[in-house]
Amino acid sequence: MRSHEVPGQQAHSTPHVTPARNDRGNRGPHSPGALQGTAGNAVVSRMITVSRMMTEDEFKQGTGAIAGRRGHSEITKVDQALKAFYALPDTGQGARWLALRDIIRACGDYVAHKGDGGSRVGGTRRLGEQAAAAQGQLDPEAVFRDLLTEIDLAMSKGENPDYDPRMQAGEAQKAAQTIPADRFHAMMGEFVQKLGALRDDETLPAETHAVIGELMAVVPLVTVMQYPQGGMGGMKLGPDATDDDPAFTFNVDTQARGGTSFLLGHIAHELTHVAAHQAFGSSPVMELVQSGATDEEVAALAAERKQSLADLKAALTGNPEFDDFQQSMLKEKLVYGGQPQKLEMYASSFAAAKKISAEQKERLVGWGKAAGDASGTLVEYDTVLNQMLIYLHMWQTSQDNPFYVLLRAAARTAYDRRSSARRPASDG
Repeated sequence: MRSHEVPGQQAHSTPHVTPARNDRGNRGPHSPGALQGTAGNAVVSRMITVSRMMTEDEFKQGTGAIAGRRGHSEITKVDQALKAFYALPDTGQGARWLALRDIIRACGDYVAHKGDGGSRVGGTRRLGEQAAAAQGQLDPEAVFRDLLTEIDLAMSKGENPDYDPRMQAGEAQKAAQTIPADRFHAMMGEFVQKLGALRDDETLPAETHAVIGELMAVVPLVTVMQYPQGGMGGMKLGPDATDDDPAFTFNVDTQARGGTSFLLGHIAHELTHVAAHQAFGSSPVMELVQSGATDEEVAALAAERKQSLADLKAALTGNPEFDDFQQSMLKEKLVYGGQPQKLEMYASSFAAAKKISAEQKERLVGWGKAAGDASGTLVEYDTVLNQMLIYLHMWQTSQDNPFYVLLRAAARTAYDRRSSARRPASDG
């Protein structure tokens, strides 16, 4: 049995992340210091020489720069994208990735617009190919970190990254797909360490400190952290896992809409699945229910959690400390944590994949029905609470904010329930 931290303990250590088995205050949400770890994301932002690409003059000469006529052509959009690329300072690869993306897109749009008949199509197509080759030579890890930093900076200014036309989150996700497996695992290990290091912040609430300690204790069980392999992000038991030697695979969601706070919150969410699985003796579905619970106990538990989510939603509505983006992030988690039919859906899909037995499916479906329309609380309640704890700390939300007060209380109750389930019967 692994030891877990309790509230109030200060001594801690962040576990070393094992190598992958495969080889592949009251400053409000907009304080510039609110998003911790931003500077670290630029550590690997080293420059490399990209493939030879046409200069602006070469492209114009090769595509018939006819005075008085070029300005009326769609080709000017390609000219503008190419000019923007060469105007970049010789720094971050994230900016270069975005600028090359714009060239590729502009070239593609022009070729699609003209078809094969335009005199400039050949040169434009070649430029697009050169830009794609140059983008492929950038370091994808440096690109990911740079774009994460850009999102952090936007959020620190109170901007909504969902409305940024550069779409850094989507591009960061694309870059992450091409990071070699061993480097991806190591990079995510650094972010796990960053989550653990939040405990060094004296302003961290006791509830969050205890939760992070609990999560760090199960990190050694996560033996693979990878870009999702043909599926959704999330945590799952590895193929070689046993009751005596559990091993988990973390398919990391790199579509980090909220920057570093989103990514660390995502890590906390998924590690909570592992901690709860170990505490409750759950099936591979990772239900948040003590093994052996009765339908009546499950119904009461789901009702309690449903009311907690309703109270949090009420405290969030009209809360002036959260901007529109933060409101949307929190609402999304509150909905996700209590969706109907979720446990039944998981049970059916796991049974179809032969990851749980027919008896396990029957029990889980029965629990889902006992929960009524709050089935999701039996799978995702604890996880979203801990995820939001990380969000609010990194956003530097006022600790007396009514939403934050309720969240910490709910998270403490959930933490205590996991701790009680984990404790040997002789300790009770």
